[in-house]
Amino acid sequence: MIKFIGTDLDGTLLNSYSKISAKNVQAIRDAVNSGIVFAICSGRTLHSVSKYFTKDLKVPGYRVVLNGAVVVNAKNEKVIDRPLDSEVVAEILRRSEFSKFKVVLDGLNDTYIYDPNHHWNTYFEGMSRHHFKAHSIQELMDINKKDFSIYKVCFSCPPKRLRELQKKLESFTALPITISRSGSDYFEINSQDVTKLSALQHISELEKIPMTDFMCFGDYGNDLDMVKEAGYGVAMENAIENVKDVAWKTTLTNNQDGVAAMISRVLKKEFD
Repeated sequence: MIKFIGTDLDGTLLNSYSKISAKNVQAIRDAVNSGIVFAICSGRTLHSVSKYFTKDLKVPGYRVVLNGAVVVNAKNEKVIDRPLDSEVVAEILRRSEFSKFKVVLDGLNDTYIYDPNHHWNTYFEGMSRHHFKAHSIQELMDINKKDFSIYKVCFSCPPKRLRELQKKLESFTALPITISRSGSDYFEINSQDVTKLSALQHISELEKIPMTDFMCFGDYGNDLDMVKEAGYGVAMENAIENVKDVAWKTTLTNNQDGVAAMISRVLKKEFD
């Protein structure tokens, strides 16, 4: 019996305009009103995820943010807080200083962006009051030395430099980190064993709901483990093949209200 629903945002709950459709909003409200526990599970910062709860969904739920490095419950209590060690961040930045890749440091709410090509947007949205430009890797190093917790270090590059970036990331694998891929040329580094799945496993214990009763939606590499291990793992039709391969079922695309389509079947008790 499905008692928990968790969904990724970008490419999953959000359409191509970074909006939650009216159908998805209503389906989630109906699910929560039926007693199902809900979560958004995203690589985004807490501020970026919270705005979808307050402005769109208007339901209680867990915010699993920064790929599971932070989890905030419906009472606004932080139940997981796992930043990267500042020495690990320093080592990553030191090894990247002359590579000229785009580097993003994510705090709980604020994001610092260094881009040698001067494209200052993040992968999921443009500039905002929570986004700050860094004009060198050294500036990022200075930020890391301050009293500022960094939960995620992100790298991206033009497609022609993808293999070069992958080799650089491979050189980090001896560090106590987790590397995930959230886009064709976007990679994210968290602390060791920090994933969306590990966060959901902790929620499973808190809520006393077994993972076999979880339905989780996703589309990309940082969703793969939670889709695979949930009792009802759902891939979007627009998901990468690796996610589809491990999913229990595939739903419609993010532009066709795929989350709502599956939730409506849950509420009709098609899967009990």
